[in-house]
Amino acid sequence: MSKTLDRIASPGCDNDERNKQKSDAEVSEERIKLGIFRKAKNVSSKLRNSIRNKLRRRNDFAVCETGELKSVDAFRQDLISDNLLPARFDDYYIMLRFLKARKFNIENAKRMWADMIQWRKDFGVDTITEDFDFTELNDVQEYYPQGYHSVDKDGRPVYIERLGKMDVDKLVQVTTFDRFVKYQVQEFEKTLAVRFPACSLAANRHIDSSTTILDVQGLGLMSLTGPVVEFIKVIQKIDNDNYPEVRLINYRHVYQICPKYP
Repeated sequence: MSKTLDRIASPGCDNDERNKQKSDAEVSEERIKLGIFRKAKNVSSKLRNSIRNKLRRRNDFAVCETGELKSVDAFRQDLISDNLLPARFDDYYIMLRFLKARKFNIENAKRMWADMIQWRKDFGVDTITEDFDFTELNDVQEYYPQGYHSVDKDGRPVYIERLGKMDVDKLVQVTTFDRFVKYQVQEFEKTLAVRFPACSLAANRHIDSSTTILDVQGLGLMSLTGPVVEFIKVIQKIDNDNYPEVRLINYRHVYQICPKYP
């Protein structure tokens, strides 16, 4: 009787006796359960940290986006005050591209914008898609393969030029330098008016840039004649000055990836 009362009054002692009586298998099982619990706790901690990091990145993106909105709004107000914002260019993404091109310096971006507006008037860009008929396109493609081909993994239209396949001597027989530059400007305008909206619709997100692949396979120092260099310089200047951030250029060989061009 006294032993029974002692066990009731001292439960800790009874537990010790029970622990001593546990088999090795039971002890091993408990250790495994404890290990699983610790691992689960670590995974849970990592998951919480991952969620926190994602929230931080979203917050950082939101701050960045808010900063862009403020910059574009300030830029827009400056353009309106100087009568430099035609209705067709009152677009957030167009203004954002010019700001990015000038590292968000509003004064520099405004000068760039004003030069673009004047260039469009002088070059007749606003009506070039209707007024200009590049009838020699098929012949030009034969001596200078280039054009748009499908989209990249992000849904952007892909523009490819095979510079190494350019035959300048034959090219100047089927077109003139000025007409080919006009054709390039016309393609820029079609990209803004047709290709970007179509790609945006297909990708279900805003698309306002394209990927340009310059295939330099076969292009050597002997190929870089005066007319070729001059043409590249003129197109790059038109691109950089008036269509900033529109083309993202990748230099690579594509003759096996895209053997045909539309």
